[in-house]
Amino acid sequence: MKSSVRHASVSFPVVLAASAGACLGLAAAGASAQCTVYRLGMPDFDQRRSALPNDGRMYCFPTATANALAYITNHGYPGLLDGPRNWQSQTHYSDVSDVLGLLGVAMFTSPSDGTTMSNWRSGTLNVLSGQGGFLAMSYTAGGFSGLSPTQLADQMRIGGIVMPVIGWYEDSGTEFWSRDGGHMVTMWAAFGTCGDPRDMVLGFRDPSSSDSLSQQSPFATTFSQFSRSPKWFFKSGSESAFRPRELYKVDAYGSSDGFLDGMAVILPVHGLSTAAVTQDVSFYIPQATTDEPEGMRYDSSPWPVGHRLIAMAQGVLPTEGFVLSQPDRGLVSLLKVHFLDDEYETIDSIPFAVDLVVGRDGSAYVATPSSIRRYELTDDGAFGLTDSVDLPATPDSMVYNDDTDQLLVLSVADRRLILLDQDLTIRRNDQVPIGAPLMGDGSVTVNPIDGSEWLASTGSATLTKLTRDGVGRPSIDAQPTLPGVDEPTAVQFDDFGLLHVVDDGVVRAFQPGVRGGWVAADTPLDGEPSGPIFRIGRGRTNHTPELDDINRLPPVPGVGEEDCLADLDLDGALTIFDFLEFQNLFDSGSTWADFDFDGQLTIFDFLAFQNAFDAGCP
Repeated sequence: MKSSVRHASVSFPVVLAASAGACLGLAAAGASAQCTVYRLGMPDFDQRRSALPNDGRMYCFPTATANALAYITNHGYPGLLDGPRNWQSQTHYSDVSDVLGLLGVAMFTSPSDGTTMSNWRSGTLNVLSGQGGFLAMSYTAGGFSGLSPTQLADQMRIGGIVMPVIGWYEDSGTEFWSRDGGHMVTMWAAFGTCGDPRDMVLGFRDPSSSDSLSQQSPFATTFSQFSRSPKWFFKSGSESAFRPRELYKVDAYGSSDGFLDGMAVILPVHGLSTAAVTQDVSFYIPQATTDEPEGMRYDSSPWPVGHRLIAMAQGVLPTEGFVLSQPDRGLVSLLKVHFLDDEYETIDSIPFAVDLVVGRDGSAYVATPSSIRRYELTDDGAFGLTDSVDLPATPDSMVYNDDTDQLLVLSVADRRLILLDQDLTIRRNDQVPIGAPLMGDGSVTVNPIDGSEWLASTGSATLTKLTRDGVGRPSIDAQPTLPGVDEPTAVQFDDFGLLHVVDDGVVRAFQPGVRGGWVAADTPLDGEPSGPIFRIGRGRTNHTPELDDINRLPPVPGVGEEDCLADLDLDGALTIFDFLEFQNLFDSGSTWADFDFDGQLTIFDFLAFQNAFDAGCP
């Protein structure tokens, strides 16, 4: 896949550079061709403070997240934490303590055990719900699935703010590692991302780096490379067996056995859209910022002549997904796709297929005219067919319910709703209630806010919301029509319960009206051109209780380097090029040039930069 994207379209202000010392105004090639991604001005709050329970020893998740929220506040969204501000200033120390306390409450942070990934996501979603345009997703290595440093950089490339999780492991024998705690940090840079992940340098803010309980320490960065052995086996939480999975040891902590095994990400809203005629896929991030007026789009390479797109689905990581593609009179190909690169991996060839969804554990489910097939990662590191089940009706559309880990399948011709567990056990086979119109192409979806099931079809402007009685039988709860929509297709909800449909080649968004019904909603994806195949991006989590472990401070603190604010080209020295870079940022209206943190670009920012330059580097 090729990107037609400029770096100036990134949802948060991001600089993509060919080297750490070169800031590019434009990314002439695809973003994946750029080997460095970084964000200036990322805060570095201390988690250890007397104002928090247990002196904040278990508050790495809230603190790493507060860094991200404060960054967003200073770069285009001042209402999030009542900013912008100079967060390094001791003046705001008590305010930051209050923010950390509130985040701890929202995330159900335990003073003795810390925060689970599931509670991190729900708490962060609550904080972001009033802002619009942001999602929260998390990923934890488990089973046969690992995590590469390159995947951290990929989430930054699409506008995300990444909070890596470092797991502390005990050596349980030769090449075997047992997890006994973890620690969250905030990423602000990745250098050397184009080669071997072991050569990448990660720059991050470590919330545990200060011993003071009453004063903010100077903002500093910990840098780390990685090491890895293909012979390593890992076990997390209450997992019953050691598994081979791709995990990288974080070298910043010296002899301490810390491995990169998870991440939390605050993402801009995004989606997968298709061209109406060619059906080429676009990974689209529409949200603008105060710095940049446009969104990002990663367009697929043209499909081979004669191929048609049947279905597509985003993976657990938004930069990855799956596609069903079929040539004329040929077998259907199930492809795993990396949306930032020209990379397709063929998983299987299938005689016929009608739909595709991905579970939150990363498994892909393919509906054929008579069955559901499950593909998942196996111990050899590749996806393979692991299970299938025959269906009692012909499927047309399906949805994966993240809250229940079940699939809901709609058969239009047979008017059936089939409910299956994650392991493809059929739990229910219900008749669609009489009165629910099903004509043409059908859609089934679930609202994550209340778990309600919804049906739609292109032959009717009326949607059907279902409810279930005490024994699970579906009945009609409501049948709204959406203003201006005649032939709804690709009906689905986002993480906040906003309804999105495609009608007449355009994505339309709706929200519950004050007086009932559904009314148009102003969302970043509303108005986006798309063919009838469309997937809204979701901030998902693969969290399972068996992966839980307590939060722990690093056994050995990482060595941090204090910030040098005026070193804008990151070459480690203050030169005329830093002045030129500041001038470029100022002229472009970038919030990175707001050196006095008042939310405006004025002569005082020049003076503040001059003062920072004169102060030199620590």
